[in-house]
Amino acid sequence: MSSNVSESKCYAGERVLGRAVVTVHVLSSAGVSSYPLAHAVRHSPDGFNWGYPGSGPSDLARSLLMDCLGADPTPQLYHGFKEHFIAGLPQDAGWQIDEAAIRQWLDSRTDAQHS
Repeated sequence: MSSNVSESKCYAGERVLGRAVVTVHVLSSAGVSSYPLAHAVRHSPDGFNWGYPGSGPSDLARSLLMDCLGADPTPQLYHGFKEHFIAGLPQDAGWQIDEAAIRQWLDSRTDAQHS
């Protein structure tokens, strides 16, 4: 059985010693590998955050979309993503967002210039 998708990603956030840490888990035919999500700093030099519509969540949304798309999203796109996904996450709990959910949301956007 073959698939057009060679890999899929899941993004997971948690608090470690009070810091917001986001890990990317990649499932491929070779198994699962993981790496920390790179922080593309634009709004928050202090790092990622979630659970409210601020600067840390803005950088998290931008960084997630950059990793998923392989390109820097427009501010309109990552702020929309922040409002839809990131701002509503519980502040003191872990979370996961899979790549398929992100791509489904992107495909539903009329302003999603992400190709």
